[in-house]
Amino acid sequence: MTRNESLDRCALFSDVSVNPKQRLGIGSCLLLPQQFLDDPQYDPDPAGLSAQLCFRRFTDTSSTKLELQTILWGVELFRSQLTEAVRGALQLYTDSQAVTGLPGRRLHLERCNYCGGRSGKPLANASLYVDFFAASDELGFEIFKVAGHSRTSSRDTVQRIFSIVDRGARRALKLWLAEKPDDGSDSRDL
Repeated sequence: MTRNESLDRCALFSDVSVNPKQRLGIGSCLLLPQQFLDDPQYDPDPAGLSAQLCFRRFTDTSSTKLELQTILWGVELFRSQLTEAVRGALQLYTDSQAVTGLPGRRLHLERCNYCGGRSGKPLANASLYVDFFAASDELGFEIFKVAGHSRTSSRDTVQRIFSIVDRGARRALKLWLAEKPDDGSDSRDL
């Protein structure tokens, strides 16, 4: 999406691919005008959407951490397209239970000050939870759970778009691992 396109409402699709053994992962995001999803005649062009995908490499990560890191990075991509934040203008599409379940966990997380009940120590992703809720408060985004890895014949527009984001993340991780990264950087955009 370019800065010149209408940003009344946007859809942010995000997915990740992680190598848990090496603690490396790729976050993939696609930002589209929401009007595409509202149009029943819209037929996603896989090649065109693949060309619009944004990728970011993350090191020292896990699947849950990577899902949160990618959503927050995607929100920053959205913010960079705006001259001012508009509440309710963003809808998030993800297959991550960790992300879609966060709003329901918020009260408990805040009450325990983002610490584990038994240990009393800060949760591993505490700072990401705080950042997520701050972004949610600022932007008032909605989160939609996408059924990941569904049968091709039963996919709706959202699932077809999400499939492109999913495949892009998996392909990008495969290419990165083939490079045998050794630069030690925390993250970078591709």
